[in-house]
Amino acid sequence: MYNSKSSISHPWRVSLDEAKQIQYGLSSQVILKDDFNKIEKVLGVGVVFSKKQDEVFVGCVSFSFPDLKIRQSASHKEKIEFPYTPGFFAFSAGPAILCTMKKIERHDLILFPGRGIAHPRGLGLASHLGVLLRSPTIACSKTPLWRDYPELSLEKGAHVFIEGENKKLIGAVVRTKEGKKPVFVTPGHKISTQTAVLVVLQCSPTYRIPEPLRQAHILAKKMAEDR
Repeated sequence: MYNSKSSISHPWRVSLDEAKQIQYGLSSQVILKDDFNKIEKVLGVGVVFSKKQDEVFVGCVSFSFPDLKIRQSASHKEKIEFPYTPGFFAFSAGPAILCTMKKIERHDLILFPGRGIAHPRGLGLASHLGVLLRSPTIACSKTPLWRDYPELSLEKGAHVFIEGENKKLIGAVVRTKEGKKPVFVTPGHKISTQTAVLVVLQCSPTYRIPEPLRQAHILAKKMAEDR
């Protein structure tokens, strides 16, 4: 189980300026190398906002790895205390995600939608919650995170690494399904960009979106539609 003894915390109901300072502080704690023994359990997180953006619905689906058999799932909804603002996704969805994760066993790695270190302050959702949970995390986005990147070949597994300032690796563009649009992968915490790419590919045997993320989104979306 994910609990307060195995994580750190901070206030969530804060101003934008306070949120920025929290992000800057936590970003200094991000680890960008493989800091784990073995990956046997992977968790996918899905997030859906209500039409009015006053509620958030979270789905979490647990998989064995690398055979990708569903082990467990949990969902949760709650009112949003911090209105959704670009660059501050974690402050809107983070509390609900953490509440959902308390219902399930702890995992070796967590897949999040959105961003990891490819963020204005180096702390997207995956990095933010990775640091709080002290867990290896990866972010995988359907939406392009970079305007310009080299063209990929069409076969599955094709990828190109993206460098930020000082030639630092900040992510990769990855073709997870032959002939389909690529996804955009960024390390969150306790994992290298190279390993993040390999994990995303292993988690994508059939669809463009990694299966843990795909199933978690389906769960969150169903909850939002059934409300």
